[in-house]
Amino acid sequence: MSVVTTERFEVPPAAVPARRTPSFTAESMPPALGRAHLTSVWAELVVEEGSVLFTDEASRNANVTAGQRTAIPPGVHHHIEPAQDAVFHIQFYR
Repeated sequence: MSVVTTERFEVPPAAVPARRTPSFTAESMPPALGRAHLTSVWAELVVEEGSVLFTDEASRNANVTAGQRTAIPPGVHHHIEPAQDAVFHIQFYR
């Protein structure tokens, strides 16, 4: 699959950080993150080490690398594919 970004989302400025997951690796992430799912609130994939392929089931793929993040809009089906060296977490907003 080629990696292209067709649209860039931003967490709305009024969004307030609420909770975050623990840091995950390819081995420790919940299997549900690798299948299509959605959130009911804004979230961000935050990559601490390595890289994670983020796929929005409708329109975009983004290879997110260490030190980068990508916004996840509510109601958008998506999944992730972490590289073997990836360490990442999900930040949720309210």
